[in-house]
Amino acid sequence: MRLFLFLSRLERIVSLAYYQYHAHELAARYQQIPARAVHGDWLTLLEPWLVVAPRRLLDVGAGSGRDTAFLAGLNPGHHVVAVEPCHAFSALGQHHTRTLAVTWVNDSMPALSHVIGPFDLILLSAVWMHLSLADRPLALARLGELLSPQGYLVLSLRFSISEQEARERAMFPVSLEEVECLARKEGLTILHASALQQDVMARGELSWQSLILGGTHARLP
Repeated sequence: MRLFLFLSRLERIVSLAYYQYHAHELAARYQQIPARAVHGDWLTLLEPWLVVAPRRLLDVGAGSGRDTAFLAGLNPGHHVVAVEPCHAFSALGQHHTRTLAVTWVNDSMPALSHVIGPFDLILLSAVWMHLSLADRPLALARLGELLSPQGYLVLSLRFSISEQEARERAMFPVSLEEVECLARKEGLTILHASALQQDVMARGELSWQSLILGGTHARLP
């Protein structure tokens, strides 16, 4: 067990170091892509629900704040908590969302020990592949605790990871079947799974799948 914990911590350090060093370069690239272009699939289902009333939202791995700002702008009554472990990204994100109702928290998966729920919607965009197989059950259990019974957990699965990316950015293979199994154990239900989608930044063979998981009493609008 101690070895697993040590390796998980080492993997997180490796990933953080990469993003800390490349934060400005990556942020410039991310900010050029509209959030709607990345999240159009699940937004088609949940945007009417997000727009109609104030919600409490959590953006885990908020990066440069692109998606955080988009979510906050969907309704003037929304409050968004943005979680980002990389200090360089967090500084950029705080700048990009400085006029919005956003609270930034320096925290990381799987513990999210500085985050207080519940939330109506939790977004994990391009985060799941950074969690090791050992961390994923802990992470989903914690997300389930933070999610309101009627809430939605949206996460994206990244398919195709090069050896260099796996080494430099601490990325791991993902699958829908794995998420389904873990979700079932936590009483979460997969309400929607998109078809595989091409990468909006046109990166080779890279493809994505978006999932909407529901809490105990959640149903799609």
